[in-house]
Amino acid sequence: MGVRQRIISILLGTCLLLCGCGAAKPAVEPLPEENKLVIYTSHKAEIYEPIIQEFEERTGIWVEVYDGGSSELLQRIAKESADPNADVIFGGGADTLHAYSDYFAPYEVKVRNQITSDYAPEDNGFTLFSEFPIVFVYNKKLVFSAGTPQTWSELLEGKWKGKIAYANPANSGSAYTALCTLLTVTRDRMEQQEVIEKFTSNLNGKLCDSSAEVLEEVISGSSAVGIATEDEAKKYIEQGADIGIAYPEDGTAVVPDGTAIVKGAKHEENAKLFLEFSVCDDAQQLLQEYGYRRSVRDDLKSEASVEAIDYDMEWAQNNREDTLSRFHYAFVGEEGAQ
Repeated sequence: MGVRQRIISILLGTCLLLCGCGAAKPAVEPLPEENKLVIYTSHKAEIYEPIIQEFEERTGIWVEVYDGGSSELLQRIAKESADPNADVIFGGGADTLHAYSDYFAPYEVKVRNQITSDYAPEDNGFTLFSEFPIVFVYNKKLVFSAGTPQTWSELLEGKWKGKIAYANPANSGSAYTALCTLLTVTRDRMEQQEVIEKFTSNLNGKLCDSSAEVLEEVISGSSAVGIATEDEAKKYIEQGADIGIAYPEDGTAVVPDGTAIVKGAKHEENAKLFLEFSVCDDAQQLLQEYGYRRSVRDDLKSEASVEAIDYDMEWAQNNREDTLSRFHYAFVGEEGAQ
């Protein structure tokens, strides 16, 4: 499946309160099966490692982690539904998780009332974990802050032709969200097909394989601006990249990701403990400190609010195949014309 397996095995004894403090006694004997948890995650290591390690240290639960792309992992969960291997899916946009809700076991976390996002499922099919706005990034040596695109529609202007870094929306969930955002904010002025054709024309036959490559293109100066997630941009800036972040004045998508218990999970009680931990105070603070993400807890939000658009997840989900098909054919046409 192309999924890299990473096993974290911190063998601890006494189970502590999830969000409390205290010392744990190292286990002398290997932990029994009831102290095991299998997690599939699409998060990058800087996000999942601090969370999972802290969870292990506080609970004495041994966690097996399989990481990969969200679509790949969710398809695997669907194929394994008769005999699930995973207990938890950790990551994946709310729109994508909605599409696989038949494979999840609903569970309501204790702090559910502190998570009031419009994207939280009414049936508690999954629990929201973090928020990450779609933003513009720019190379400071090539573009001054005042000269960056200020709105989504500006990306359709001829002056940006060949200067935009953008990931393939068929491979990148955030890129597909960005495409739907572009179509949403321009729908009152332009037909969708016209928007797609103008946008693909400005890409000038170039698509990145991943959101990370978008940042690398902008950092190197191969592209003046790019479309990425806020957390990815902040991570590179923290590492010294000379790039800036611009928040679209006409709003942007702030679609959260989530965590769900797999239906038929072999370690369901441990899975419930992990969902509780994922949204507790300490975990959400680790998320913001190490993962550069925004908390979904209303009482723990620490950053200025972003102008969020009314992102129609149902439309994005139901029209995914058609939208990607139209984008592909418009892009191939423009690429062939080069």
